[in-house]
Amino acid sequence: MERCVRRRVSPELTVPWAEAGRSSIDSLDDSCLLRIFARLTPMPDRFNAGRVCRRWQALANDQRMWLSVEHCSSVPSYPVFGTLEAAVAAARPGDTIIISAGQPHDVSNVRIEKPLRLIGNGKSADRSVLSSPRGCDSALEFHANAHLVNLSIKSELGSCILHKKGRLIIEACALECIEHPLEHLSCPIVTVREESIRRLGSRKDAIVVVETRIEGGEKAVKTSEGLMLQHVRAIWGSASVFWFSVVAKCVGGNPPASAAGGPTECLA
Repeated sequence: MERCVRRRVSPELTVPWAEAGRSSIDSLDDSCLLRIFARLTPMPDRFNAGRVCRRWQALANDQRMWLSVEHCSSVPSYPVFGTLEAAVAAARPGDTIIISAGQPHDVSNVRIEKPLRLIGNGKSADRSVLSSPRGCDSALEFHANAHLVNLSIKSELGSCILHKKGRLIIEACALECIEHPLEHLSCPIVTVREESIRRLGSRKDAIVVVETRIEGGEKAVKTSEGLMLQHVRAIWGSASVFWFSVVAKCVGGNPPASAAGGPTECLA
């Protein structure tokens, strides 16, 4: 019959659990961890890393890993870009692009086909401006989830936002269709459903507008068949500030009532 033999371990060889943890990756300083996080894909790896602890969450959202769009006198290099289109092309899904304040940035039918967050770097939305020239269908065209924060988007004879797919959140922004004799042909927000999405009947594709100033154009938002406005709230003035969402209609159901009641017909 086998006998169990207990070995005595010297006290100096035992390491408390808490101290053992100090010798792991958590013992690295912030600069080392940032270099590691920068090599992770923003979604889902960096996002999941940010859920480990508060320190990692702060590092995962550190602005030093963001891409930026600036007016540069020299040739820009990663992560600084001279145009938004170049930054979008270089970005990875889940990246954040910060747009410098001051001189307007020219944009024209910029297609966004990956989840991104665009943030204006000014103290207010009017400081970071994206300007679309006449003859463009839209300034920005969305085919994926996105989040716009603190940006001013201006367009002449076109739309500021053309939304085709994904969940788009527009927060604390300013959308303006520049005054023109043919202003009735333009609209700050145009949302349409792609044919494939319409067949699937997906309700994941939506627009949510929060505390956003909308000026000019025929109406604030133009929707296609199969989409509807809901939870509409507006503050009327020289420049109207809106809160609303655009979602797919419920099949065989009645559309939900507007939260504020009334302004819906004024929008679309």
